[in-house]
Amino acid sequence: MPDAAALQGALLLGGAVFLSVTVFFCLLRAALGPRFTDRIIAVNIVSTKVIVLISMLSFHIGEQYLVDICLIYAIISFLSVVVLARAVLGRQDRTEKPEKGRAPS
Repeated sequence: MPDAAALQGALLLGGAVFLSVTVFFCLLRAALGPRFTDRIIAVNIVSTKVIVLISMLSFHIGEQYLVDICLIYAIISFLSVVVLARAVLGRQDRTEKPEKGRAPS
C-alpha cells in the first residue's frame, strides 16, 4: 500500500494536469470568444486557475513565499478585470444615444 506522501504527490500532479488542460480550453475560449465579455471572463478564469496552480506548487514544495505571489497576482488580476470592464462600459456609454426627454448623465 502506498504511503501518504506518494498519494499526496499523485493527487497534486493529477490536479495540476487537470487545471493545465482546462487553462488551455479557457485560453481557446478567450481567443475565439464571440463577444468581448466572453474573453474577459475566460481570462479571469485563467488567472484564477493559475493562482490555484501556484498555491498547489507552494504546498508541494513547501515554500511560503509563493502564497505571497498568489495574493499579489490575485490583486493585479482583480484590478485588471475592473479596469477592462470599466473601459468597456465607458465605451458603451459614449456610443448610446440618450432617450428623448432624458438628460444625459
